[in-house]
Amino acid sequence: MYTHTPQSSQPITHHHLAVCGSTNNELMQSLAQQKIDSNQPYLLTASQQTAGRGQRARTWQSPIGNIYLSLYHPLSVPISGLLSLVVGFHLTRLPIIQQINRQRRAVNLPLIGVKWANDIGYYAAEEISDNNNPERNSFRKLAGILIEPVWVDNQITGVIVGVGINIEAAPVLCEVTKEGMEYQAISLTQIIDETEQAHIAQTNIAQTNITQAYSDKDNKAQNKPTQYQARQSTLALPRPKAEDLYLPVSATILRAIHQFISFKQQAYSLPNFINDYHSVNVLAGRQVQITQQPIKKAHPSALEAAKPLVLQGEVIGLNQDGSLQLKTGSEDQIIKIYTGTIRLI
Repeated sequence: MYTHTPQSSQPITHHHLAVCGSTNNELMQSLAQQKIDSNQPYLLTASQQTAGRGQRARTWQSPIGNIYLSLYHPLSVPISGLLSLVVGFHLTRLPIIQQINRQRRAVNLPLIGVKWANDIGYYAAEEISDNNNPERNSFRKLAGILIEPVWVDNQITGVIVGVGINIEAAPVLCEVTKEGMEYQAISLTQIIDETEQAHIAQTNIAQTNITQAYSDKDNKAQNKPTQYQARQSTLALPRPKAEDLYLPVSATILRAIHQFISFKQQAYSLPNFINDYHSVNVLAGRQVQITQQPIKKAHPSALEAAKPLVLQGEVIGLNQDGSLQLKTGSEDQIIKIYTGTIRLI
């Protein structure tokens, strides 16, 4: 266990475990047993989880080589769905993600962004149009976020922000392990490989064109490939290990929490965030189908009779409560979406 001070934030204690069931559970239990100070932020990381959790009690597969991180922060303002979106937005601002996105933009690859409400990743552009194969329409998920409030005497005293990021290993998901969700896991290493290969392919095409253009001139064709090889070498992306990113990710979460708190203190803060979020919203402008499961009733027969609600429309943005704006129907009605399984159509 040790203490570090992220840039522009208060000191934070960091404890690392080789193996644990769930970092969120472990941190929650430590707070309940008063093993840690609930008035101070606290970071817990693990090399491996044996019972990792995602949203709605879904399983989070946790092979070695990835980030499994939970950060506790005392909090006096009410928690809403906005917090997960703010954390997701700030994670896309990690230097390594920004560096990857700059290179992906240069070769017209889809950028890493936020999929409402708690996923980080992207839809591959060439796959979106294939509506006959749902598997090819699936989201490429790099990271997930799990927000859980901490209660003391029926009052929220803090929040635990759990973040899982696939760094070296992307779990291979089947219909059972996807648990009804339409996505495939992808690792940071795979994204870097994809990005670099696209740059190499683009460079090779340019190199071939230049060689052909100068083939009738003395030695110029031989000099051009050397220039492009030098350019290609400058595009190599760093390949961080999980432990290299613990501190940057924790500092990012702290910034996100502080911005979330500012929504109650500064009138302009929330509108500014919603405007900024649009730039990383991978669903913006997409036609989607949203399936909402029926709410459980007291009488079992009522649930059996109920059917999922299926909505279709265009995602146009966020509301100030964190819900998704969906434009539906011929009259362009805008409705609020608070929950549901989303797929592109």
